[in-house]
Amino acid sequence: MPYTQLNNLDFADIKTALKEYMRSQSDFVDYDFEASALSQLLDVLAYNTYYTAFNTNMVVNELFLDSATLRDNVVALAKQLGYNPKSVTAPKAVVDSTITFPGTAPAAVIFKAGSGFVTNYDGSLYRFVLNTDKRAPVVNGVATFEDLEIYEGSFITTRTVVNTTLKDQKFTINNPSADLSTLTLESISQQTQMYLKSIKFLTIS
Repeated sequence: MPYTQLNNLDFADIKTALKEYMRSQSDFVDYDFEASALSQLLDVLAYNTYYTAFNTNMVVNELFLDSATLRDNVVALAKQLGYNPKSVTAPKAVVDSTITFPGTAPAAVIFKAGSGFVTNYDGSLYRFVLNTDKRAPVVNGVATFEDLEIYEGSFITTRTVVNTTLKDQKFTINNPSADLSTLTLESISQQTQMYLKSIKFLTIS
């Protein structure tokens, strides 16, 4: 029985290859494949072959780091190489700020964590916040903050109850835009076997 090699994955070429294969059979030598119900069957076979080839190609691509496009697959492949993928990272800027007091001035000024700064660039507003408290003394009515690290995004605080009698507990942060490099844990209160922890992190705006 003759065998037709499929060299192309386009639908039209697949259908043509199927026709040539069937014409090579003695039962279909003079058969009209264009004006018959068999043409519809060939369409179904060609579509099935086309979709199968496409899906197989996509699956194989996801098995390699160079060609994978889905993040979950890239992360899984990177872990096999010993690489721990990082979370998304908030854009950061380093700025200087000066506050002038025309009248009576305090001894020092404190920028609290979460203090916001808004800037307009190319017609769009961007909101930045401080990650930690910053303190500057007031000298001659002027408080100068140098090298302030501000991050684009906003602070998020979540609270959860932790049972200290259990081991290997996992706590999920249900926010795909969280910058985990800014994550901090704080014990708020303590009870018999339970206590609350606060998780603060920046989310990308």
